[in-house]
Amino acid sequence: MKIACDNIDRLVNVAIRPKGMPRSQMSDLYDLVKGENPISYDVAKAVLDQPGAKVGIFTGAAVPGHLPKGENDGPLGSIVLGRALQKLGYDVNIYTELENMEGTVAEAKLIGCEVPIIELERGPGAQHSRLSKELDIAFAIEKAGVNDFGVQHSVNGNSRKGTRAVIDDLIDTMTNSGKLTVGLGDGGNEIGFGKVFEKASDILPYGRECQCGCGGGIVTVTATTYLYPISVSNWGAYALTSALAIGAERPDIILEPEEEGEMLRLAIDLDLRDGGTGTAVFAVDGISGEASMGFVELLKEIVIVALTPYERDF
Repeated sequence: MKIACDNIDRLVNVAIRPKGMPRSQMSDLYDLVKGENPISYDVAKAVLDQPGAKVGIFTGAAVPGHLPKGENDGPLGSIVLGRALQKLGYDVNIYTELENMEGTVAEAKLIGCEVPIIELERGPGAQHSRLSKELDIAFAIEKAGVNDFGVQHSVNGNSRKGTRAVIDDLIDTMTNSGKLTVGLGDGGNEIGFGKVFEKASDILPYGRECQCGCGGGIVTVTATTYLYPISVSNWGAYALTSALAIGAERPDIILEPEEEGEMLRLAIDLDLRDGGTGTAVFAVDGISGEASMGFVELLKEIVIVALTPYERDF
């Protein structure tokens, strides 16, 4: 399993994103935070060690005027991971803001994901406090965290303050109480990168100084038990799903390439936009839909080969 997860993590950090977006920095941060084992291996083992746990998946990144119904990176990965965890017997809910609800619900229905999708309050407040106590495991997928001035940012240094929920206290409470939290991000502004705050601040564009004038950079101060730096957040969720499939010996839970294509096409109709260009196109983070389908095909191959006994007789 470790060899397969190592290959999964190498694949998910292939930096083919457009110029102007973090590329090699994510693999640098992956190397920094990685322990003895591949990160996908450690996360999958930690989850599988808590069978039947109550899991919350937090996602969504709407921007008024630019991504009014959210972007397609984050919600798609969340429903794929949520579907897999539910099939493995976990009690799963997905939480996202009102703006993202319509698209996330429709995408979940498309691939037969029956995980409840619940409106995430802006908070912090009673809902966040309750969830920090009730949940055993939390995943934050493409979910912005605050910097040391309490401001959320985009990857290119613009303020996102007031446009989405602030779940930093929720995640901090869970992490500090010893619960399993996992941050998936591709820019450094997402929940989890507090684990490598200084290094990320040094190497990321706008890491030390943003464009909004708040006086800080884009990197969040919020850490998680495990940080999974990847080139595209959806891909990170698909990768963890694949690691879980290998660990549980359940290849039936993985995403199929055709499903990825269908989700990205439906996202166009739903106005879930490509975060790289801010337009409703067949792409994710500026990478073509065909390439994303190819990525899913390679993940599938890693899973199938890892779970298929074979002896060469010549």
